This record gives sequence, structure tokens and C-alpha cells, in this order.
Amino acid sequence: MDNDQASIRAESFRTGFEGRPMREYKGLPIYAAPGLHEAAAEMLGNAVSAKKTRVLEFGAGSGAMSLRLSDLGFDVTASDLFAESFKPAHIPFVAANLNGAFATQWPQGFDAVMALEIIEHLENPREVLRQVRALLPVGGQLVLSTPNIANPVSQALFVRSGQFQWFRDVDYHEQGHITPLSPWVLEKALQEAGFTIRAEQAVSNPFRRLRRLGWGVRVLAPWLVLLGGQPPARRGELWLVRAEAV
Repeated sequence: MDNDQASIRAESFRTGFEGRPMREYKGLPIYAAPGLHEAAAEMLGNAVSAKKTRVLEFGAGSGAMSLRLSDLGFDVTASDLFAESFKPAHIPFVAANLNGAFATQWPQGFDAVMALEIIEHLENPREVLRQVRALLPVGGQLVLSTPNIANPVSQALFVRSGQFQWFRDVDYHEQGHITPLSPWVLEKALQEAGFTIRAEQAVSNPFRRLRRLGWGVRVLAPWLVLLGGQPPARRGELWLVRAEAV
């Protein structure tokens, strides 16, 4: 994908939230499902001490997550395709296109990388994970999330329409959700890139917007809760994972 197409998709996502009521952190809008930023910050904090830990946040958006991490004591660098939306002036910001060889922009590397709700926007998840691995030493931490297409609502929607939750036509065009990844696929990709999963967590209730998906999905999804074999950590609207570089 060329830079123009990446910019078009990112700009559509950036402007698509204008006028919508948003949750905030210290006045900065949070472009993520309820509870994700809090859970991700806690997951990273459980693995490393904030003091002197250098964290690179991809898909920084307004800066809400970067500011949260900075407030917790982490040494944060933020990155996104656009700089215009990023507000915290005291946090270093570097523009980067994650569809390219972005690791070369930070030869010094980092102790941890935060990548929330970004990998589904990218063309080659495996190459992205290899690039992230190049930024980390052995023992470095990656905290990553993506919409969970294996949750029961998403499975029911796929049965009815052939499209997953958060990967419908409207999500493709308005939010740039172009790459659906199940936890199983993403786990394999992480292993192949040089990571081992150390923690995983379900975030947000996939049923919270069920009425918008039609009566067939509303009938089928509760049955898939009963019949499905996914562990609890892989039943949420989002899959949040902490992986360690090995």
C-alpha cells in the first residue's frame, strides 16, 4: 500500500469521530473501547517498573494513552501517522507509517512497545510484529490489542453476513479496519516474530451494541456463548495481550 492510501485511511479514522461523545483522559479523547486504556496500562505496569522504562506507543492519536503512561512514570515516546491530533507537548512525538520499515527510525530501541487498536489498520501484521521485535531487547514487552473476531457476537455476525464484528463495510471505509485477526492467528504470528505471550485479557462486552446487528445475530450470539469453546480471555470485544521478546 502506498503512502497516499495509508494517509487516506488514517485521515478518515481521525476525522470520523468528530462530533461524537468521547470518553476522555484529562481532556484528551480516547479512541478505544471502554476500559482498554486502563487495562493496558495495568498490564504493562504488572510486568515492568515504570521508573526508567522507555515505552514507545504506536497509534497515539490524541495522546490520551501516552499521557496516562507518562503520569505513571514511564519514559514515553509517541508515534502516529499524523502529528496534528497529538496534544501533550512534553511527550516526544515521531511520525511513522507502520506499513513501512519503521524500526530504523529508532536505532536505540525501547524497553516496551504499546500498540492498541492499530494492527487491524495495517496491511502486513507479521512484518509489523517483526519490526516491533527489532525495537526490543530480549525480555522487552509488547502490549497489543485488536478487535476480537472470535467473540460470540462476531461469530454470529459472520454466520449471518460473512463479516466480523468491527470488520463490516462501514468499518472498512470509515475506520480503516482492513485486517481481521483471530487470537489464534495473532498468537501464531507473535510466536513467529520472536514473542511469547505472557498475559492475555478480554476487554469490553461484545454485546454492548448487539441491537445494531440485527435480530438474527441477537438470537444466535447467546447460543454461541453456551456452545463455544473459547477461554474467557478470548470472549471479549477486544483481545488484549502482553507478549515478551525472546
